Amino acid sequence: MVELSKIMEKERGLLQRKAKLEADIARLRTKEKDVARRDDTRRKIVLGGMILAAVAAGDVPADFVKRLVRIHVADRDKKLFVASPFEVEDVATESTAADVPDAVARE
Repeated sequence: MVELSKIMEKERGLLQRKAKLEADIARLRTKEKDVARRDDTRRKIVLGGMILAAVAAGDVPADFVKRLVRIHVADRDKKLFVASPFEVEDVATESTAADVPDAVARE
């Protein structure tokens, strides 16, 4: 007959192992989220650099990028573009057909 103390000791060991495995899983999930966030940030930086290079090369008009900033950048972030070729005036109340991309305007 197996002693109750041995069963309880085995159970304690298994519960400790379970807790360690759950902690390992949580650590891996956190690392996975960190890597995804880092990759997303890197993608945005590379894309921004690509747009700046395209504007400098004349492949993309600066006015187009300025329009993208006006439409797609949050108001709190627009200050990042002050004193740049893409600076936009406060246009929170202004909306014109010129602000709408051609594909949207045709719909």
